Amino acid sequence: MVEFKIQMEGEKKFLVCVALLLLAVRYGESSCYRVPQPVPTEITKTCRDDVDGTWHAAGESWNNTDCVRCACSVELMSCCTMYGRPAGYSEDCIAVFDRQNCLYRVHLKNDSSIKCTVSAMVGK
Repeated sequence: MVEFKIQMEGEKKFLVCVALLLLAVRYGESSCYRVPQPVPTEITKTCRDDVDGTWHAAGESWNNTDCVRCACSVELMSCCTMYGRPAGYSEDCIAVFDRQNCLYRVHLKNDSSIKCTVSAMVGK
């Protein structure tokens, strides 16, 4: 009976680890999306970027003005952000998105000339 209890505790730990891993994978993928293409024909071998309204041929990749990198195929269009969101920095700091360079800059809230240390990035 003691062996059974130990085995069950080990299984619970394993399941908790698996659940945490699945959550990490889900949130790691949160910066990407995929859009299935209609049934392929000569006309539908293109993808439309809804951000910029531009059309791209199958096999082409591009960056749009929202700092998202997309790729077009006959089957789908897949897009992912080109940046990660900073995490694990001091409460005295603030993250400000630099759209021109597609990245976050983290600095002290009351002094933008002093950069803050970031211990993790989410996405990308």
